[in-house]
Amino acid sequence: MKKIIAVALTAIIVTASIAFACFADSAKKNVKTRQTATAYLDQEGNTVTAKMDLTGGYSCDFARGAVYLYDQEDKEGVPCVAMGITLDEEVYNDHMKAAKEAKDCTEYKGGVMYTEEGHMRYLCRIGDKAYFSIFAEKANQKQMKALVDRFNVTPDN
Repeated sequence: MKKIIAVALTAIIVTASIAFACFADSAKKNVKTRQTATAYLDQEGNTVTAKMDLTGGYSCDFARGAVYLYDQEDKEGVPCVAMGITLDEEVYNDHMKAAKEAKDCTEYKGGVMYTEEGHMRYLCRIGDKAYFSIFAEKANQKQMKALVDRFNVTPDN
């Protein structure tokens, strides 16, 4: 009888181990990895941390106060799909005035999105004294929202 119980317990343990291993492997396959790049952007004291979502083949270039987002590998001659840039308060206020006058001005994620000279622009204030703008030449409102979602910008404390 002891032998039958020992064999049964061993079978249960082996079966449970196999089931757990299969579940764990399945869980690993369902986890989506995100590719990101992070940098500090500074322009005339307006310093922010920009974390870019590069998932799906995107790439970016960082420059002083700006980030350029590409929908493919960054190669010479390939234009960016969006550019994010830190702004000083005066420039932000000028753009905000233009946004309020635009017919298609829409609030999105704590900022405003509007068309300026045929191109989409997104403006936001980050924290107390940081201002940021995202510009996309060839984007409609839906595409612009998707591009804005790739930018995670926070004030640099």
